[in-house]
Amino acid sequence: MKTWVLFVSAVLILVCAAAGCVQPSQEEAQAQLCQDLGKLGVALENMQGLNATSSVGDIRDARDQVQSAMEDVRSSADQVTNVRIDDLNAAYDDLDRAVKGVPDDASVPEALQTIRPEIQRVVDARQNLTAELNCP
Repeated sequence: MKTWVLFVSAVLILVCAAAGCVQPSQEEAQAQLCQDLGKLGVALENMQGLNATSSVGDIRDARDQVQSAMEDVRSSADQVTNVRIDDLNAAYDDLDRAVKGVPDDASVPEALQTIRPEIQRVVDARQNLTAELNCP
């Protein structure tokens, strides 16, 4: 019976480790968050690179890339103790609403004029968080 309990315990530990039940160290979690913030920075740069030759669809595609990167940032931030991403979340939510509010028939210059300040708010909030975390 004792051997059976040890065997089951060992199997459960291995399954849990393989499934990601083991929490990363704070250093590992912060490194992942920094990496995800870097990916968000790239997505934001791509969005800032939109211009008059872009389409409203391009704007939405760029927003989708930022959204995916933000999901990664939120996920990794959950693993870091005492990190506050409220400003970044709020700025991203405002950007998302601004992009969703762009009518399909809007001209690209009009759309860009509407969303550029919101993009900049996300950029600023990301930079502040990156500095706060001392990310490379």
